[in-house]
Amino acid sequence: MKIRWKILLILLMFSLLPLIIIRAHGLNTLTDLGSDLQTQTRVTLLERATDNLAQMAEGTAARLNLEDRLYRTTIKTLQNEAENLLTKNVPSTPHSVPFITTPKGAQNIPKLYVHPDYKKSAMMGRGMRLQQGNQTISHKKGDLIDLPISTEHISFWLSQGLSTNEAIPSINKLTPLLHTFQACSQTLNELALWQEIALETGLQATFPAHKSIPPRYDPRISHWYKEVKKTLQTLWTDPAPDPATKSLCYRLSSPLFNDKDEFIGAASLVVPVGTAISSALLMSTKKNVKIMMVLSDHKNQANKEKLLVVGRNEGSSNEKASIQARGHLWQIPPEPEWIYESNPEFTTLVKDITIQQSGVLQIKDNGIPSLWTYSPINKSLALLVIIPITDFTAEADEAEQYVSESISRQIKDTTLIALSIIAVLGFVAYFVSQNLSSPIRRISEAVIKVGQGDWGARAELHSKDELGELAENFNLMVPQLREHSSILQALSLADEAQQNLLPKSTPKFSGAEIGAKCVFSEKTGGDYFDFIDCATCGNDIFATAIGDVSGHGVSAALLMTSARAYIRALTGQGRPLVEVVSKVNTLITEDCAQTGHFMTLFTAICDTKKKTINWIRAGHDPALIYDPKTDSFDELIKTGLAIGVDEYYLYKENFTQLKAGQILTLYTDGIWEAHSPKGEQFGKLQLREIIRDCCDKPAQEIVEEIHKQVSDHRRGLPLEDDCTVIIIKFL
Repeated sequence: MKIRWKILLILLMFSLLPLIIIRAHGLNTLTDLGSDLQTQTRVTLLERATDNLAQMAEGTAARLNLEDRLYRTTIKTLQNEAENLLTKNVPSTPHSVPFITTPKGAQNIPKLYVHPDYKKSAMMGRGMRLQQGNQTISHKKGDLIDLPISTEHISFWLSQGLSTNEAIPSINKLTPLLHTFQACSQTLNELALWQEIALETGLQATFPAHKSIPPRYDPRISHWYKEVKKTLQTLWTDPAPDPATKSLCYRLSSPLFNDKDEFIGAASLVVPVGTAISSALLMSTKKNVKIMMVLSDHKNQANKEKLLVVGRNEGSSNEKASIQARGHLWQIPPEPEWIYESNPEFTTLVKDITIQQSGVLQIKDNGIPSLWTYSPINKSLALLVIIPITDFTAEADEAEQYVSESISRQIKDTTLIALSIIAVLGFVAYFVSQNLSSPIRRISEAVIKVGQGDWGARAELHSKDELGELAENFNLMVPQLREHSSILQALSLADEAQQNLLPKSTPKFSGAEIGAKCVFSEKTGGDYFDFIDCATCGNDIFATAIGDVSGHGVSAALLMTSARAYIRALTGQGRPLVEVVSKVNTLITEDCAQTGHFMTLFTAICDTKKKTINWIRAGHDPALIYDPKTDSFDELIKTGLAIGVDEYYLYKENFTQLKAGQILTLYTDGIWEAHSPKGEQFGKLQLREIIRDCCDKPAQEIVEEIHKQVSDHRRGLPLEDDCTVIIIKFL
């Protein structure tokens, strides 16, 4: 990598690293803050919404109880007043011309006006195009249109088959009921849509007056009328579409009797389902909220854990609409609709509705987390409002969005700052590197020339800084490198010469098998071994020697070379072993007088036919003799002074008789003194174990195995001393 890039990276590391750390820490802090804020706000809003909805649901239940009493008191008043009027025998005269509606048309229509609480749902083919003034207004099916009424009159409906003459007596009797209707209307305060009196004759009196009853309508065949006639009790009936408005309503009906306790008809209050529901509960909803009337009391066992939707309200969020107008927005689903969620919370909701218990639960609606608020209306009906949780957590989502935008701005700003810093640092790094790289380039060119063999190359640089010192030291180093190169070349030649002095191969004899190997610890070592033929002694006799010069390197190698030359010269003349060693000791002592070096030596003359050895040990490790038959080791341990210490020392020759199969081992101390990484020595015991385990192998394989295990023992550590081994197996 170029130095300019290194400088740039260093500058970037020390300038951008703090910025990156601060930025990362700041972003993490903002992210954690936003997450905590959003979570805490969400939890608070949900808790608040849940509490509010629960209070509204409880308030709705309490209100229903109070309103039920009011409804029952009102229906009782209508029942008593209607019975009194119908059972009087005194002929009654009408106070005014009655407003009569029949399947064929209306008679004596009073002035009707539009009231905001009264709407009706437009049906296909009817009410689609209405005339208002000079304009024709089109409506779609299901749209709410105004239903004209009059609170000053009663409308009398004559069912199919009932003539006006037949109905007039009853109409005249019921006409005074107008004041009762008006009084009850004020008492109910918009809680009822219609007040009705239906008679067995097919006559129905309705307040407020209107002319929107369908032509085929007959109250006597209605479900509510049949239930009252059957039970003869005051009762609520399940929600059903009102004939005039088409909105979902339920009725509180009470039977009418004559003076003979015979059933003559029924009084009823028509109540839109929306009027019985807390206005606060509806007004708080939004467009994506589901408001339903559900039924839990059903006989089908397969639907036991489900809720039947008997009505839906789609416009309750219109705050301008009155309570009664909102009630008109309830419609019956065109097809049976069931609600079911497979979770314990929904099971709890169904049970609560069954026992008329209100509450609020968190349940997923089609995979969307929502709050389900439920409140009983009567024994079988309940109001169910499903509101997505996101409607309540909008503030938390806005806070999270604000934090996200802040983090984005932070990232953008810090990125611009970082890019600006990189640009400035790149500019600085370029010029700084130019000032640094030019001197370094000169030094590099000089180094290349020296590497190519130009010892006269110099770095021409005269600055006073560290680069100037580097150039000056380089110029001083080149002559020294030249001198060291010459020395290394000489050492290489010496090493090559030393390797050539060692035997290239072991000699072959009929009565013995020989293996040997030397491994130096440095380029030039101090160990020595040799095999010398004794022509004057016979073909089955040879001399061998192994030695270890103190120290290492060139001086040790030179001393070893001298000793080899002396031993070879003297031994080859056929002189006795004692004379040879003594003469070598005298010569080596003279050479080492001023150096302090010495040499240990073990030399022997082996007769492979007679299996005898004559040997002298001069301070060297004793030779080992292993007998596989007895599995025993003997050491040739006679004492003798090292070569080069005392030129007058008298050496003694020793004699040992060997047997066929025995193994003679000569070695230097580098073998057993080799250390492992833990500082443990290889040891002589392990050397003996190798000889014992490999006694059946050829001599050279035993030598190789010893060197291998020494290397494994070191585990990669360099040799501390030269390692030499000679194995002679007597056959």
